[in-house]
Amino acid sequence: MPYLLTSLALIGAGLAAHVVTSLTAVVAISLFFVPVVLFSALAFGLFPALYAVACTMAIAAFFFYPPIFSLAVHSSVQMVDLAIFTGVAAVVGPLADWARRSARKLKQRETRLHQLYEVGRHLAAVAETAQIPQAIAGQVMRVTGRPCAILLTGSDGAPQVAALAGGASFVGTDLSVAAGLWSSRPAMAPPDGAGSAWQMHAIRHGEQPVGILALHEASAVVEPVFMAALLELIATALERMRLAERSEIARIDAKADQLRDAILSSISHDLRTPLAAILGSASTLEGYGTLCSEAERQELAAAIREEAERLEHFLGRLFDLTRIRAGRLHPVLEPVDLVDVVEAALRRCRPLLAGHESQVELAPSLPLVFSDAILLQQALVNILENAAKYAAPGTIILVGAFHAAHHVELFIRDNGRGMTAEQSRQVFDHFYRATDRAGEPGGSGLGLTISRAFIEACGGSIVAESAGLGQGTTMRIKLPLAESTADGGDEPGSGKHGVAA
Repeated sequence: MPYLLTSLALIGAGLAAHVVTSLTAVVAISLFFVPVVLFSALAFGLFPALYAVACTMAIAAFFFYPPIFSLAVHSSVQMVDLAIFTGVAAVVGPLADWARRSARKLKQRETRLHQLYEVGRHLAAVAETAQIPQAIAGQVMRVTGRPCAILLTGSDGAPQVAALAGGASFVGTDLSVAAGLWSSRPAMAPPDGAGSAWQMHAIRHGEQPVGILALHEASAVVEPVFMAALLELIATALERMRLAERSEIARIDAKADQLRDAILSSISHDLRTPLAAILGSASTLEGYGTLCSEAERQELAAAIREEAERLEHFLGRLFDLTRIRAGRLHPVLEPVDLVDVVEAALRRCRPLLAGHESQVELAPSLPLVFSDAILLQQALVNILENAAKYAAPGTIILVGAFHAAHHVELFIRDNGRGMTAEQSRQVFDHFYRATDRAGEPGGSGLGLTISRAFIEACGGSIVAESAGLGQGTTMRIKLPLAESTADGGDEPGSGKHGVAA
């Protein structure tokens, strides 16, 4: 095609020269063909330009210089014209070809720089560090046009495929080649024909190897400079992933240390206090029981029983927390009548609520919820205990529920000391208590933590709301509807209109 287009351009230049020479005398016929040589060199390269020079000399000698239709040239002026044309073409042709190749290289460099910018921008925008290897593989395949694999070291120290893009398979032989590259640490491992079809490049951050980039079909050449810059971008992204993982591990360790300190502090206080009371009362009965009146002995026995119950209650909550943290919480989800759960929770909390005015407002025809009845009941008991502890005697504790669009909302409202907005967000944290002031009710700070874990295990959610200190607190629980109810089916128990306090 380059030679065909050059020939057509020569024919056009020849026709133009014929028209002009028929009207006026022109000595330098070759001037008409210089643009053709320049066009051919710029568009197609050096060899089509040399072809245009040879054809120009033949056309000028055969069609324009006497004797016509002969390649012989007798005029010295015309011979000088051809010599000058040849010299000019010999200079202009290579210069034009060099300019064309330089422009192409600049265009390729601009394209590669833009591709590197896009790769860096996409990798920097990845929010989840676990998605970085797959993002790298996708970006490398996009800019190289070749299937790509990212290999990182596994727990055994051997390279493993972390991400794969392009549909090509990475088999055991390829992993063996990658393991050899990782152990020898060369810059690149080309495929050996009988082994892997992947071309592998070591990814380094400074002197530290962080992974391997594998490109399929090694016959497709990627410029070394571009590959080096691409590997630097990949190394930076992988190092960011590694630093983020280390930071997360450090954060988890710090939180574990904080939780461990809180557990030890809570145990030292919440276990020692009832144990001291039990030991004191038991020692008094043992050493001075005969000297005490019947009423005093009953009082000491009651103190032992109350402190033992308190100790059992605290140990039970620690056990619940251990189950939650160990992942051994397995709820049995089924359609549950919320009215029955509320009644059972109120019965269990009746001694604690004796000093308050409890009210229950459950909406008529309340649908079934999809939950674990036992876990939900225990969560409600913890919340009611917390409300009774912080609400002033004689105040109202309200339990209500209503049917929303896609869930049932259950709420427990008290008129206690209330909370700030910051305390409302932290109230479900481990061992968090909204107050430590003397005279305030004590506690382990585990009740609401366990309640949230139980409710979330049932597929629900819980939030704490308060208008501020002294304004009381409302716990709002959202529970998913049972499937039969959500689909508009029958609602067993829908005839209940509430429950008595």
